[in-house]
Amino acid sequence: MKWIIFTIALLFRPALADTQNNLLDCSLSDGSTASLLACPSNYGQRLFLKIDDHVDTAFTDMPDSDFVGEVVLAKCTASTLIYAMNYGSPYLKGAVLRKSPITGTLERIDFAEKAQPTFLYLRPQQMRLVIPNEGYEDPSKLLIYDYLPKKGQPDEPKGANALPNRKGFEVIDLK
Repeated sequence: MKWIIFTIALLFRPALADTQNNLLDCSLSDGSTASLLACPSNYGQRLFLKIDDHVDTAFTDMPDSDFVGEVVLAKCTASTLIYAMNYGSPYLKGAVLRKSPITGTLERIDFAEKAQPTFLYLRPQQMRLVIPNEGYEDPSKLLIYDYLPKKGQPDEPKGANALPNRKGFEVIDLK
């Protein structure tokens, strides 16, 4: 009987509960906390995100993919969490998330580029992420990911040859 209870306990224990390491806690604008969690594996780390006691993969834009790699960016700034991992040359996979200071809803930019983000532009109704263009899919020097609450994130970043105007934004240097 003890073996049956032990086996059942093993089968129904929360997945990865005892192997996740907390990399970073970030206080969001509504007072909640976003925690970046890592689960070690033979090939690097798998990232998870915990918000309001709910744990999910850190890369919700591609939930069926198994991203394992090295964390190259994990930062909390201005009530915004930004993280990226190198999951295999040449791309980095990452996200920026915050709770809207106006509505309290979760806002998110997902990205996959060859370079790390360099600037984050924030204002109450918009997020903008700037990444140097190290690829050749676009002839521009910079790739800009924009998030607007009513539109969300476009499918592709915009190319630009100069930094966007700072007017009305809090600009955070991520380097």
